Amino acid sequence: MKNILEEFNKNGYAIVKVFDKNTINKYKKKVLRNLKKSADKKSISSLKSLSKLENYFNHVSDEDHEKLMDRETRTIKIDDKDAKIIMLNKFEKIFSYFSDKEYKIFRSNNVYSWTDGDVSNFAGFRIVKPKSKKVAGYHSDHYNLKNFRFTAWVPLVGFNKKYSLKLIPGSHLIKHGREATTINNVGTATLIKNKYVNKFKKPIRPNLKPGEVILFHPYLIHGNSINLGSTLRVSFEIRICAN
Repeated sequence: MKNILEEFNKNGYAIVKVFDKNTINKYKKKVLRNLKKSADKKSISSLKSLSKLENYFNHVSDEDHEKLMDRETRTIKIDDKDAKIIMLNKFEKIFSYFSDKEYKIFRSNNVYSWTDGDVSNFAGFRIVKPKSKKVAGYHSDHYNLKNFRFTAWVPLVGFNKKYSLKLIPGSHLIKHGREATTINNVGTATLIKNKYVNKFKKPIRPNLKPGEVILFHPYLIHGNSINLGSTLRVSFEIRICAN
């Protein structure tokens, strides 16, 4: 088996098979259930007949999609047994290297995650239409999360390099200063200037298999990940930090 800690410290991320097919399908059902519940609250009737998450954009307009993507809708519960698999079985070697404290999964109650409380064992999902430019540009999570938090990126629909997250290997070795940032007019992430990004290695997009997860360092530059596939991309993000 590859040395996961060595890989993580060198590149700023590690890829590990975490979930099986049944678990992936379970979370797809959770996402679908949240979407339908939210649509019912917002009087969006077009999702009533939706039975397969992959067909989501065949049932909803772009305008209604934006209405559905509020924080409450996008928040899903991570089952306790799955949280333990992540903490103890898969990434424990990385977590214990950075702290001997117990790690937990957190999601902020507020979109501005540095201004409000956290809730345990919840994550947020995202749905991206093919070729849509409504994705976060290059950024580093340490600007937006109040603690030193790792992120586990979990794809549910769309796995190969046309869909996966764009990462810049080795960029975690520098704590990027505020002078590297620029204004974000369309979202909450603190974006990094393209001129600064160009100083680093060329971005890569991993070819993932169903059930594989990308765990990355809070200083790792990532983003600008337009969905280049032929179908939607559905993923969720798990934030993990020492208690």
